[in-house]
Amino acid sequence: MSYKQKPQLKLYKYENNAFALQAIIDDYQEASWENNLYEAGTFTVSINYNIPNASKFDKGLFINFGDSYEFGEILTIADAISSDGKGSQIRTITGKDARYILKRRVIKNMNDNGKWSMTAKGEICLRNLINDQCGTNAETKRRLPITNHLFSDDISVEGETLCIAGKYAHVENEIVYLDDRIAFVIDETAYITGFMGKMFSVSESFTNLYEVCKTIATQSEIGWRIEFDGTALKLVCFNGKDMSKNVRFDVSYDSLASGEFTDSYESYANTIYVGGKGQNDDRDIYEGELIDTPTGLDRFEAWDNQSSMTTEEEYEAEALAMLTQYGQTVKLSGQGLAKCPYVYEEQYFVGDKITVAFSGKSAVVQILSVTEHWSWNNYDISFSFGKPQNNLSDQLQIMLRKIQEASDKTNSKDSIRWYNIPVDRAMPKGDVTYSTIGFYGNTGSGHTFKLYFDESGTGSKTYHVYIKQLGGIGNLTLTTGVSGAQNLNIDVGTYVTIIYVDGDGNIFKQI
Repeated sequence: MSYKQKPQLKLYKYENNAFALQAIIDDYQEASWENNLYEAGTFTVSINYNIPNASKFDKGLFINFGDSYEFGEILTIADAISSDGKGSQIRTITGKDARYILKRRVIKNMNDNGKWSMTAKGEICLRNLINDQCGTNAETKRRLPITNHLFSDDISVEGETLCIAGKYAHVENEIVYLDDRIAFVIDETAYITGFMGKMFSVSESFTNLYEVCKTIATQSEIGWRIEFDGTALKLVCFNGKDMSKNVRFDVSYDSLASGEFTDSYESYANTIYVGGKGQNDDRDIYEGELIDTPTGLDRFEAWDNQSSMTTEEEYEAEALAMLTQYGQTVKLSGQGLAKCPYVYEEQYFVGDKITVAFSGKSAVVQILSVTEHWSWNNYDISFSFGKPQNNLSDQLQIMLRKIQEASDKTNSKDSIRWYNIPVDRAMPKGDVTYSTIGFYGNTGSGHTFKLYFDESGTGSKTYHVYIKQLGGIGNLTLTTGVSGAQNLNIDVGTYVTIIYVDGDGNIFKQI
C-alpha cells in the first residue's frame, strides 16, 4: 500500500562551508512536503510551542524530511495561540525546497552585449546559467554550495577508459552508457548526447536567477531538483517516465478519491501562426494547420511568438506542440488515494505520465506535483496534473507553410548577414550587431574566416550560423585571431548551427 511513516525531521545549519546536523525531531503534530516538477515546493511543520524541540526550529536552518530530494530551508516561523491556552499554542514552520536558495542571486555575469545569453537544450542552459552565476565560474563571494556537473566540460579519454564527471566506464565499440546518457568517442574525443529538454533561448540581465531557472525548466519541459546526500547539495535534471499503461488512478481500482473532467472550446485552436526571427517585413512567419485545412467557422486561429527560433525544424516542432496543446479541450483535476495499489516513489513519481479515469472518460496526464501530509496516525497524498496528453495523433499531422521569410536587409540587426566564401575573409566591426550570420560559396581545400572580436566591448557572443550550399573539400575554420584561443571547424553543406564565442576568444559549437 502507498503509505509512508511519519518521518524524523533533521535540522541542519550551514556553517564553515558545511551542513552540520543540529537536531532530530519526531514529536511534531503535523507536516507536509510538496515535490514539484518545475519549481521549489513548499513544506510545513506544526508543533506545540511548549514542547522543548519547538525552540530548535529557526529561520535560516535547513530541514530534511528523509529522502535526498526532501531538503529545504526554513523561511518563516509563526506562533499563534487560541482561547484554549497553552495546549493551543502552536508554532508553524514553513519554507521551500533547496532550489529556492537560487533566489539569493541575480543574473550578473554577462556574455553577450550586456546579457547572459544561450540557445541550447534546456538542461544545458540551466546547468551553464547556474554555474556562471553561483558555481565555479562565479566570483568566490557569489558561489553557492551546489555540485553541478557540466558534462561537456568534464570529459576525458584515456585509452579504452572514458571519464565523465569523475565517473569511469569502459568503452566498447566507442559507445558507453552513463547516468541515462549516451557518450560516444570519435578520434579520442568524447561527446555527450541525451541532454534533456526542448531547445530554449535565454537572454537575461539582472533578473532573479531562481525565476529564470524555473522558466527554463517549465518551457523546455525538464524536471530538476537539488538533492542532499547528508553532506552536500547536487543539481539533478530528470525526465519523467511513461507509466500510463501500468499506473491507472481510477475509482474502480480503489486509487482515485475525487476528480473532475471539464470539456470546453474556450482555449481551442486548430491553426497556429508561429512568428520566428526578424522584425516587421523581415520576419519569419510560419502557418501550421491540421491536414484537413479547417475553414470558415471550423477554423480557430492562434498566434505563437517565438522570436528566438531560426530553423524550419524548430518552427515545425513548435507548431505541432501548440496544436497539441490547443487541440486538447479536456481539463482534469484529481485527488489520489494514499492507500492504494500504487506506491509513490516506487511505481510512479513526479514528472511521470499516468492514466486517470472515471465517469466513462480517461486521459494520460503528467504529474506536476505531489504533496505528502502527515498527522497523528494519518497520511494523505495529493496531486496536481499537467494538461491531458492529446490522443488525436492522426489528426495532428500538420501542414507547415512558410508565408513570410526574413531577408538579409543590412539595416536590420535581426536579419541574416551573409558572407561569400572565399571572397570574404573577416567580419567587419559593424557586423558585430548581427545575431545571425550565414556562409555560402566554396571553401576549396580549406578557408579561414575571422569573426570580429573586441575584448573590451564585444567579446562573448552567441551566433546562429546558416551554412547554405557551401561547397569545397575542406572545412571553413572560424577564428577570433586571439593567440592560443580555440578555433572551430565548420563542415561544408547546408545546415544550421549555433556557436558561442567566450570572453577569451575561444569558439565553441553549441549545436
